[in-house]
Amino acid sequence: MNPPRRIGLEEAAALLAEAGRVLLFLHISPDGDTIGSSLALCHALRHLGKEAWCVGVDPVPRIFRFLPGWDSLFVPWAEVQGEWDLGVFLDCGDRHRVGAAEPLLGRCRVTLNIDHHASNSLFGDYNWIDYQAAAVGEMTYRLIRALGVSLDPGMATCLYTSLVTDTGSFRYESTTPETHRIAAELIAAGVRPYQVTEAIFENETVARLRLLSLCLGTLRLHAGGRIATLQVPLTMLAEAGAEPEDVDGLVNYARSVQGVEVGMLFREVEPGRVRVNLRSRGLVDVSEVARRFGGGGHPRAAGCTLAGTLAEAEAAVVAAAAACLAPEGLGGGPDLAPPGAPGPHPPGAQGPARPAGAGDREPPGEGAG
Repeated sequence: MNPPRRIGLEEAAALLAEAGRVLLFLHISPDGDTIGSSLALCHALRHLGKEAWCVGVDPVPRIFRFLPGWDSLFVPWAEVQGEWDLGVFLDCGDRHRVGAAEPLLGRCRVTLNIDHHASNSLFGDYNWIDYQAAAVGEMTYRLIRALGVSLDPGMATCLYTSLVTDTGSFRYESTTPETHRIAAELIAAGVRPYQVTEAIFENETVARLRLLSLCLGTLRLHAGGRIATLQVPLTMLAEAGAEPEDVDGLVNYARSVQGVEVGMLFREVEPGRVRVNLRSRGLVDVSEVARRFGGGGHPRAAGCTLAGTLAEAEAAVVAAAAACLAPEGLGGGPDLAPPGAPGPHPPGAQGPARPAGAGDREPPGEGAG
């Protein structure tokens, strides 16, 4: 096997142009960027007469089921048959991010890794990585143009969803003039912005609102009020009648607290396994914090998965983040725990939390971290 190669837009387009059968891999716990980019590119490849399918281990979250092709362009990973000319990974930091579908890589003659994360492991045969792109959707837009495909309203809506979700509705620092130029082109191609934002941001279920209420009750401040944490134990999901996808975005409430520099959310995936979402206002590179525990992501949005209890995970990750804070201001305000909340080291704790393993890394990025 040849060593991994870094390539650019033209070479990526050439690989797709030459392939007849293409699998498009989404990362586990899919967000708007991996879903929107994969669907848009799948539509474009089919427009060119190619056999193309999207493959994901986890179901498409409810809020993205307005996107054209969310059901018809997907094939269950366990039902994929035969050999494929090209396997394309969109928004995947490493090969493990495709979860149980990873063995399918062996059926792909060539793999192409398309991503914008600085923590990407360059796992593909060919790797097109653009750290300046606000979302993989920006790269996919350029790729579709390079393939000579005219955007239709469906493709444009998928790509606009990618941009909206990975830039926090164009609020994050990663948003550039190019991001807005592409958004304008997508609107000109037929996107209805309100339709997208209503489906994603104004479509709450009662269960998710109940979960939000319970989750906010766990708010805890650390490091003199510069770190805020939230917790979602399994029992909380059951009490709210919520689904795991309902946790998406709740970490931003921790970051939004006045004076907080780093917000964290700890979700109990199963007994003994905790998924951690990290968000920063910019003074702390949370991707470095996540990497200490086997994860990764962006400087302002990252994640990891740890083995241990919620309390153990919180203690370990808070300590790592606190060590990254500038010394001024530490101890400048009281730490705060919700009434009746246990301390970070409950009696009987079985040692510190630890990374859960490379195959369990949290998907980096704002929507999935």
